Amino acid sequence: MLKRFTIAAFLLMLFATGFTKSDPFTSAWLKWDAGDYTSSLEEMIAILDGPDSGLYFEDIARLTGELYRVDDIATNGSNPVFSPDNRHFAWQESGESGGVINIARVTSEGIEHLHSIAGSDFRFSPDGKYGIFFRTVITPRMMELQQEFTEAREHRNFELMRQIRSNQLYEQALNTTLHRFDLETGLEAEIPAGGLMFRNPIFGADGTLWFAGADPDRPQQSDIYMMKLSGQHPEKITAAAGYFDNPLPVPGTPMVLYTSSPVSTFPVAPGTERHRYDTALSVVLHHLQNGEIARREGQNPVISRDGSRVAFLSSSGGNNRILSAGISEPALAADTLVAVTDPIQNPALSPDGSKLAYMVRSGISWNISLVNTETGEHDRLTNDIQHELFPHFLDENRVLAMMGESRHRRSHIYDVNTKDFYRMLHNNTIRTVSMEYEWEPSADGNYLLVVAQRDGNTINPDRGVYLVRIGHKISKEDLRSLLEKNLADERALHAKAHAMFEPIRDEVQAAVDDVNMSRMYRYQKAMYDFGSKHITQPGNHKAIEYIYETLKSFGYEPELQWFNPSPDIETANVIATLKGTTHPEVVYILSSHFDSVPLSPGADDNTSGTAVLLEAARILAQNPQPATIIFASLTAEESGLLGAREFTRRAEETGLWAMGVINNDMMGWTRHHRLDNTIRFSNYGIRDVQHSASILFSDLITYDSRYYRNTDAHVFFDVYGDVIGGIGSYPILGNPNYHQPTDRLETINHNLLREVAKSATASLMMLANAPSKITGLETVPQDRNSWRISWNASPENDIDHYLVRYTGQNGDDITVQARNTNITVRDVAEDSPIAVKAVNSRGIEGWDWTVPD
Repeated sequence: MLKRFTIAAFLLMLFATGFTKSDPFTSAWLKWDAGDYTSSLEEMIAILDGPDSGLYFEDIARLTGELYRVDDIATNGSNPVFSPDNRHFAWQESGESGGVINIARVTSEGIEHLHSIAGSDFRFSPDGKYGIFFRTVITPRMMELQQEFTEAREHRNFELMRQIRSNQLYEQALNTTLHRFDLETGLEAEIPAGGLMFRNPIFGADGTLWFAGADPDRPQQSDIYMMKLSGQHPEKITAAAGYFDNPLPVPGTPMVLYTSSPVSTFPVAPGTERHRYDTALSVVLHHLQNGEIARREGQNPVISRDGSRVAFLSSSGGNNRILSAGISEPALAADTLVAVTDPIQNPALSPDGSKLAYMVRSGISWNISLVNTETGEHDRLTNDIQHELFPHFLDENRVLAMMGESRHRRSHIYDVNTKDFYRMLHNNTIRTVSMEYEWEPSADGNYLLVVAQRDGNTINPDRGVYLVRIGHKISKEDLRSLLEKNLADERALHAKAHAMFEPIRDEVQAAVDDVNMSRMYRYQKAMYDFGSKHITQPGNHKAIEYIYETLKSFGYEPELQWFNPSPDIETANVIATLKGTTHPEVVYILSSHFDSVPLSPGADDNTSGTAVLLEAARILAQNPQPATIIFASLTAEESGLLGAREFTRRAEETGLWAMGVINNDMMGWTRHHRLDNTIRFSNYGIRDVQHSASILFSDLITYDSRYYRNTDAHVFFDVYGDVIGGIGSYPILGNPNYHQPTDRLETINHNLLREVAKSATASLMMLANAPSKITGLETVPQDRNSWRISWNASPENDIDHYLVRYTGQNGDDITVQARNTNITVRDVAEDSPIAVKAVNSRGIEGWDWTVPD
């Protein structure tokens, strides 16, 4: 009876959610969820071509990319801002002589660029006709400080860096002025402020400008100022001694809200001791007509858009609280809406003040909760195990919030009533991760400006600016075109994988079949039981000994690279070398760090990488490859990448050069049932090797991001150049246990780690069997359409020929063979890229094309 009820309930659930056997979208969704993107895309295209396209259009668009129209605004920008009337927006770009503010208007057809002005931090007036911005004059002293900061950073002198940064901020504040800009005439003028330093300028609904100001000669005081922009000088409204900041004029009232702090929020002159008042951090409500002032202990005040309600954070008696009050008289008779022991942040009020959203960290991750400000009724808006952050009401029923950690946050819209949510910005490709960094919604909630790297390339510092037209859906034709492109890309990726591995497929399959999850668990359990492996903890030396003995048991003769990060600390890398059978002088590295942060056992960060390294080393120990493979288990990553620095220092001393590096870091956690992981790479050829290895020899579902910063891979990149690959959760999955005591063994998905070990082993074998990347490529023009090309001979001793690729004048891709290391090619199209790779006697092509620098 119980069994029958369970099945019936399950079928009812499927029917209620639309997931039935006859539902074509369910079939496509299940294949998408399993990582069978080719079949899924084929089925979704068929749906769009069929009679039910309207029924499933939104589901398909949200699953595969963007539902709403997105405008590309700029290839590099920051600080996006909308005008209160929703018509204009601005963003900032870097120019040769400093920041450049761009101002544009949204039209139904696209974007109309209006002005570009030198400055930063533009703010629009309420009517959108003018705005204010900062302009900083770069002084010789500022340039000196920047050079000092760069030198301190190179020497990793963090205390000196903090001191110089403080001096930089003060010098910048002294040389920054506030300006007015007229959007109609394009004229600008400096706002007279009597030598004040500025913070947090904001317009009131009537066009009055408010800001916090400080006299550099009076470091014991900062005040709130107001002024009209019609030639009036600033009027100070605070009279008491103290540090006042963050003015918030209350719409529709003669009141302003601001904060009072015991210490200054402004930079102070070098060598000046910061004054401190014996007062608590407070929220102040100031009535401008009768002078009445109400003060409550608290911080981070917010006001509803209609000016009816204020809310702010407070803490007392071990409770973290959110207080809220209706604004009718300046009494701040606030009620406690939230009182918890968990951390809370970022209160946000709905436009009419009837709802309050806030972040609360219960357990390992931040989520967003709701409170009805009239009834006090509580509700939970988000429930993902990843962090959900920074709520902002677009209107009474929709909240904009971000999901993930700082290196990979994604904007979502949540429905207050149904709790449904969907992602706002994708990059419309399946495999490449899109990172978002800044968000600015319009006041009416119909537009969203996002600063993002949609191409997944975090090595390039440029971040694009995009306008999401919320409610303006893409067309069915555009969606179908997107699916067709992704389908073609997936088919090409699979074809490349089969062609790449065909000469050694059986050998690789036999090796990955030997990957054993039970063995990998034993590695992890042993390492986990050592507790923290930080260089200051006993677990570090225990891990060194365990890794050494384990590698030795596989038949290696490991090397211990002992060194002293500080006079009283000794630690070591553990290195095992599998000598190549054909060209041992060609070297590849598989690396991962084994240390953890002081308070964490580091099950994911990075015992997971250690387990993968040990299993790959075990499998290949009795199966050497043509090239040499070094297994580098590195210490002190969490202390400044010190183990990797020691490894490369010794390698340079001995003349060891790596043709490629796979560095794995954190790949054992997943927020759901899928076997997802990210290829973190600098080199696109190694990325494709890893995608191919994952597709053919594992159940891993791989994505990619051009990313290596703040990991051991960064050290290898600086020494060996653009030859880096690897796998890690970041920047896509965002393990909330990252650097926490909760990074425990029971949070690891051991099926996922097994598949990573298969992918890593297959990738290493491909790299070690294929010709390495060509070096020394030179191209010399012979005449208008001919080039003489030469390069260094590949170091492998089994090279059969070379391939040279370019574009002909008719637009066709041309590939020719060369038996020697030079060739003349003709009929080359103007600006055609020329690329070279080697092919060995077994028909294996080099893993990456080389193009001229």
